[in-house]
Amino acid sequence: MLRKSVVILLAVVATALALTAQEVRVLVAYHSESGHTEKMANALARGARSLEGATALVRRVGEVTREDLASCDAIALGSPVHMGDAAWQVRQALVRWAMEFGFWDSRALTDKAAAVFATGAAPSNGKELTMMSLGAGLTQLGMVLVTPYGSLGASATTSKPDPGVDAAEEKIAEALGRRLAEVAVRLKRGKR
Repeated sequence: MLRKSVVILLAVVATALALTAQEVRVLVAYHSESGHTEKMANALARGARSLEGATALVRRVGEVTREDLASCDAIALGSPVHMGDAAWQVRQALVRWAMEFGFWDSRALTDKAAAVFATGAAPSNGKELTMMSLGAGLTQLGMVLVTPYGSLGASATTSKPDPGVDAAEEKIAEALGRRLAEVAVRLKRGKR
């Protein structure tokens, strides 16, 4: 009885150590024209990297390869607001990922963690609509949407009355990046 308990305890400890050391790869893909969305992308990546064992790759949506998507455990997708929606370059990338890269048929992105972020000029500029649109695209590919508490994603107001991406908005993006990596670890654990 004691021997069986020791064996079980050792197995639990070994599993816990393996899971804490488990590496997760986060892909942060974005489109940026003014540099604001790029700044948010880098903040998300910093947050993801703050989790031990997590790495983050930051790429413009047009530079994302099939291999980038296939090898990551989580994706954060960001866009500036264009007419109350994501920029056409981001919408085009989602279609490319699904069709040209084959992720619609293969379902290889299923159960990977996903998060969204947006930047827009004014406080009521369509950032929530843009994040809803991005989230819908990622969930169509079977991904699991990870959100910060109280919002759909991270966002920044980049014109009057709050020009640029401020420290508070970067902090929210960093927190979302870390949470994305944490959820990716949990999801990856479940696949084993």
